[in-house]
Amino acid sequence: MLSASDVKNLASLKQKKFRQLHKKFLIEGFHLVEECLSSSFNLERIILRNNVDLQKHALILDKISKNKVKVDALPEKSFDKLTETENSQGIVGIVIKPEVNPNNELGNLIIALDRISDPGNLGTIIRTAYWFGVDSVLISNNSADVFNSKVIRASQGGIFHTKIFEDVNLNEKLSGLSQNGYNVYLFAPAAEKKLNDIRLSEKSVLVFGNEAEGISGELLNTGYEKVKIEGYSNCESINAAISCGIALYRFRTLT
Repeated sequence: MLSASDVKNLASLKQKKFRQLHKKFLIEGFHLVEECLSSSFNLERIILRNNVDLQKHALILDKISKNKVKVDALPEKSFDKLTETENSQGIVGIVIKPEVNPNNELGNLIIALDRISDPGNLGTIIRTAYWFGVDSVLISNNSADVFNSKVIRASQGGIFHTKIFEDVNLNEKLSGLSQNGYNVYLFAPAAEKKLNDIRLSEKSVLVFGNEAEGISGELLNTGYEKVKIEGYSNCESINAAISCGIALYRFRTLT
């Protein structure tokens, strides 16, 4: 049985500094719990609201049994301290943050994100990357926290199935990748070349920038190929997550 002190400590995981301190994060809802249980992530504990019954969720019950996941129940008032959604489904998971080796193999298709600050955008990009089978996602510092609840919900479980590297020095990383045979494409509205005009290579890094400011000047001045997605109206710009989806579709259909 969880004590009031336990609940307080778990509720602190809603804040980034405590997620970093304890190397754990919260997930909410049956879908995210199922996705986590079907991944390599370590789901440490499941917490239910007192009136919630797991009998209709065979996959969760099966995985709980196989992985020996602890399950606790809390009265509604205590349970609500752990949630951030308005209409909670009554299930929360405590997940251990994975240890990521920065020297891991990145694969052939990589997305690099420069200062993506909106959690919804970041989560949607991760979900899109999962859909298109992206090998790795590199996220620069000064970006939204991957384990922010809004990012996790927007990813729809994509964070559990995509290789993600946080707080990456993109300048250094892209330089190293370029020297190892990767083509680096910077997506920028002011670029002269259109996406339809370039031949994408098998080993590619697609770089997308901040929602308001785009890719930083430091990266834009590095000499990598600049690309834009052609528009067909006077609309000023396109959402970063949508740009990512268009680019990945183009990549997957042409390589």
